[in-house]
Amino acid sequence: MIKNKSFTLIELIMVIVIIGILASMAIPKFINLRRDAQIAACSQSLGAIRTALGNYYARYAIDQTAQFPASLDATFAADYFSERILPTHPNPSVDWNDYYTTSIFRGVVTAYTMTSDPVCTSSI
Repeated sequence: MIKNKSFTLIELIMVIVIIGILASMAIPKFINLRRDAQIAACSQSLGAIRTALGNYYARYAIDQTAQFPASLDATFAADYFSERILPTHPNPSVDWNDYYTTSIFRGVVTAYTMTSDPVCTSSI
């Protein structure tokens, strides 16, 4: 009598079930990775811009003319970022100036507000 060395149908079904269980546990972990990466990138960029704005203010405070820039333009970026440009937003069609507002007192920008869009504030 010849004995076949093969898997039974039950063994194959069990392997498929185990793979299905493992996949059902792993897939939800990877679904939101892109969104989580965008949130992290956006938060990092906002932090870099806030730090640069603080440096800008401190530079002018030394001369007793403390102020913030009127906009986040190329001149500001060239002086305060090593790449000479503002950090990019995760959504390429978004301009950081859309979220930057200033308060002007006697012709001088005395305060700023940096709000963020839903990409930066999404809950995980």
